[in-house]
Amino acid sequence: MTLKWGILATGRIADTFASAATASKHNELVAVAGRAPGRAQAFVERYPGTTPHDDYPALLRNAEVQAVYVATPHPQHVEWTIRALQAGKHVLCEKPMGLNHPEVMAMIDAADQAGCFLMEAFMYRCHPQTARLIELIRDGAIGEVGHMIASFGFRARPDPDSRLFADALGGGAILDVGCYPVSAARLIIGSEPISVSGNARLGDTGIDEWAAAELTFDNGASAQLATGIRLDLDNAINVYGTGGRIRVPNPWRGSDSEGNWQFLLSRTGKEPELIQGHAAPIYEIEIDHFALNLAGGERQSPAMSWDDSRGNAQTLDAWRNAIGLSYEQERPATHRGPILGTVKTGTLVKAGAIAHLQKPVSRLVMGCDNQPDMSHAAVMWDNYFELGGNCFDTAHIYGGGTIETLLGHWHRQRGLREEIVIVGKGAHTPCNHPRHIAPQLDESLERLQTSYLDVYFLHRDNLDVPVAEFVDALNEEVQRGRIRAFGGSNWTLERIRAANDYASGSGQQGMSAVSNNFSLAHMIEPLWPGVQAATEPAFRDYLTEQAMALMPWSSQARGFFTPWAESVMQATGRENPVITNVQPTMAELSRTWFSDANFERRGRAAELAESKGLELIQIALAYVINQPFPCFPLIGPRQLSETRSSFAALDIELSHAECRWLNLED
Repeated sequence: MTLKWGILATGRIADTFASAATASKHNELVAVAGRAPGRAQAFVERYPGTTPHDDYPALLRNAEVQAVYVATPHPQHVEWTIRALQAGKHVLCEKPMGLNHPEVMAMIDAADQAGCFLMEAFMYRCHPQTARLIELIRDGAIGEVGHMIASFGFRARPDPDSRLFADALGGGAILDVGCYPVSAARLIIGSEPISVSGNARLGDTGIDEWAAAELTFDNGASAQLATGIRLDLDNAINVYGTGGRIRVPNPWRGSDSEGNWQFLLSRTGKEPELIQGHAAPIYEIEIDHFALNLAGGERQSPAMSWDDSRGNAQTLDAWRNAIGLSYEQERPATHRGPILGTVKTGTLVKAGAIAHLQKPVSRLVMGCDNQPDMSHAAVMWDNYFELGGNCFDTAHIYGGGTIETLLGHWHRQRGLREEIVIVGKGAHTPCNHPRHIAPQLDESLERLQTSYLDVYFLHRDNLDVPVAEFVDALNEEVQRGRIRAFGGSNWTLERIRAANDYASGSGQQGMSAVSNNFSLAHMIEPLWPGVQAATEPAFRDYLTEQAMALMPWSSQARGFFTPWAESVMQATGRENPVITNVQPTMAELSRTWFSDANFERRGRAAELAESKGLELIQIALAYVINQPFPCFPLIGPRQLSETRSSFAALDIELSHAECRWLNLED
């Protein structure tokens, strides 16, 4: 078989790849595209028979091209990888795959949706030297690995306009070559780091000219990493185990100019052993590896899987966070915006109505409290909106106000304010008093860059305050046009009844909705102080009788219906990888949700999921959706795959009998 390639960009690495494609066994270079007129033509003069294109879309329209090598500057990787995948092309993307983990997540999601092969171009991962190194380590040649040192650095002349030094081009050592020692540490130790610390020299353009990091892993192993674009470093790997050590003097290129590779294995009490071999040029190995795995029906590389790319990106993010480096295009006010330039308006999915609100509301509400930064928020919220969601839940206290700020920048940049529903909350303990509503609302509206909230919830109740005072204060805000509908979050049924009875008797607007916990798993202990559940029959009956909307938080019981919970039950689990700011923990999971009754509910949901060919978590969410009262569950996906899984639950119809059986009522 021969795989036909097109190359996006015409720089040095593109030329290196073109030479490898021409010389490889299973590949053919058929097209190249440049962004400046004439660049592609000059490039193909070195590769006769290759079609030049003066823009990237033209190459993606070329039916002869089966696979695309993305060799653009770092910030352009995500857009053109996704566009290539959407055009049905397989993609080898230069490292780092994206500027950050959210971009990598979006690229992998696009590959999954397109059914295409996607690989991050860490060529050393495909080299036989790397395979032999890992084989020896896994076989225990040096015992248990306890520590390693790796570096990759070179000395370049400072140039503020070059891709190495320009903020706008994602410059700096960590992304350019620091990604190599990070990937090696994770590969050699065999897990993801649990902590990353670091320091760096930030140059005149704000990027890291050199940097160092220390990674720690849950088995006690550690790694010291260094990188630089203004320092010549050792550019080697040293691995230390309980039974010896290994030094790899040329890990990133693999072989020398004659194709020979070697490294030194020193076992305790034995003479050092030279491990050596011969291999083809490293880029030819990489491109043939891609072609052969694709021909074998794979969609991921065994040398650099999608999970591997995700993990590498998260560690690089942590390293940059440790040194205080973010790019202008990652910051809220100057964020790059939608990956492909625009957000497609999706068809609103399973929308419902809330009293006193003119807009339809999507049945799934995006909980916004867990976003770590603008890049992650943008990817998650764009995807949710494009899938057909329009309702976003936030609060005055979330992230000390940062979540409202992120959401404000997001909708303003995209011009979506009138197309979305913003749910805000205020007056949280210890400020749960009517006098705090107006000043907190002032702050929230400014952060959110809007003049009103569609729905406003009192975040906590205060039993020392008569309900009339809260209802009067909320109606004042309705009259001012600053809120449309309102309700209580974590209010008891008794207080909700009293508030609406007072509103009705005084001719005022009452509560249109409540936001209490509600899920198939019943909360055993309060998740946080002052929270309330709406799971009792009397509460559900009231919501049904009044046709009052419930917007339940933790609608999927914060991981109780995922495989992670099973490992926690068996005391073999690890904490979930930290992707976002608000992350469930094992202690929280067991304290709040572990009970015999909930385990029985979980078992029944698993049984029903298997019979319907669905995921357990989808049955749990479908139970919440299929209630006899208007229910708009809040979801808190941390990855795009979780959002897609949640939306699929909207199509699951559960009968009244099935819901009763799941809840142990029959």
